[in-house]
Amino acid sequence: MWDSGKERPQKRQRLDKTEENTMSEPSSSALTSLPYDMVLECLARVSISDHTSLSLVSKSHRSLLRSLELYGVRSRTGRTEKCIFLCLSIPSDPFVRWFAFTPKALNHPGRLVPIRPHLYQPSEVSAVVAHGCGIYIIGGVIGGRRSSKVFFLDGRTHTWTNLPSMLEARASAAAGVVDGKIYVLGGCEEGKARIYGEVFDRETQTWDVLPMPGLDEKCLRFPMVYESAVVMTMEENKKVLALSGAAEGLLYNPSEGTLKRGNWDLCGKRRGWQVIENVIYSCETGGRILWCEATEMERLTHKGMEWGEVMGLEDLRKTLCASKLVSYGWGLSDHWEYFKRERASQGLLKAHVDDVYPGHKLSSSGPNLLLFWDVLGPHKLEIFCAEISLQRRKDTGQIGGNVEWSEVVMTLDPPHHQHQQHCKLLYSLSLDL
Repeated sequence: MWDSGKERPQKRQRLDKTEENTMSEPSSSALTSLPYDMVLECLARVSISDHTSLSLVSKSHRSLLRSLELYGVRSRTGRTEKCIFLCLSIPSDPFVRWFAFTPKALNHPGRLVPIRPHLYQPSEVSAVVAHGCGIYIIGGVIGGRRSSKVFFLDGRTHTWTNLPSMLEARASAAAGVVDGKIYVLGGCEEGKARIYGEVFDRETQTWDVLPMPGLDEKCLRFPMVYESAVVMTMEENKKVLALSGAAEGLLYNPSEGTLKRGNWDLCGKRRGWQVIENVIYSCETGGRILWCEATEMERLTHKGMEWGEVMGLEDLRKTLCASKLVSYGWGLSDHWEYFKRERASQGLLKAHVDDVYPGHKLSSSGPNLLLFWDVLGPHKLEIFCAEISLQRRKDTGQIGGNVEWSEVVMTLDPPHHQHQQHCKLLYSLSLDL
């Protein structure tokens, strides 16, 4: 009896292991045993914010979540979500870093998904555009020199592709997408530009020179571009807008192949253009968020572009004034020297470029603005994001903003001393995935 009783626990142990294995596999095998189309339909209902956790279940889950067919189903069934991509320069990291998050995931710490860096991405002042399923990083600075390299970051798979290089090396160029093609203007080396503008055909993967009738010598003397956008003009066609280093507006019409001079604006005080429903928004020194009609760029006036303040965000001003999240290091020496002279004459000289230019940054998410800023505490540096809905008053035409949500999206170690390099947000874009 003892021997028999002694064997039973061993037998029971083997049964328990069998049951344990049986229970650990169904979640994976049950899903993959379904027809492939049905599996995609099921996974298309899962929020992108849960993809990282779900991919840990098994290799088959991970493969399915990275399949391009899944995103096709999400698009076809109207289940796409806004996914925000941030590119940061972190002092302790030799590479610029991309992160992705969805607003739904903000209440879950650790949901900012790091993306494997591209080892050769320029460190700053690239032109970046979001189109389709990914982000194009165009030109920039590598080793202190302009680059012609172009990279594509697939927002679905978080993988990189090297695209054909531009015909001209560029940094701080304007870029915009019109009818599926990417138009790039300026950013050439001063006085040595052979090609001021070029266009990338995504279908043929080729670059072509843009015809530039109307290009004046001032564009070549001040080839750097500090702002760019794509807007619908008064003629109801899309144009690429750019604000040159000479504070002069430029409008390129792809349908006509013409470049025209537009209105002027201050390069330093207002930065970070974002266009939503043909209204240009920007950040201003002093913590304000401004707006103006895109048609302002087409008017030629001695007063320059007329801006108004987005009302309802006054409580954010003090916080935004203290932010130093945005990088203005490369290529702004001329404007910085000008501001130093101007402020010195007023007794307002400050010690660093970050004290002069706006330290908060705008991006867009559908009809809403995304606002980024940082808050430096004694033991941590927090990066915040807020989504702002916009509404125009019918009686006055003024635009007001309302903060829909505001959350910390990243926490970092603070700089150890005043002159240590600060974490910078280089680019922020959103994709529908």
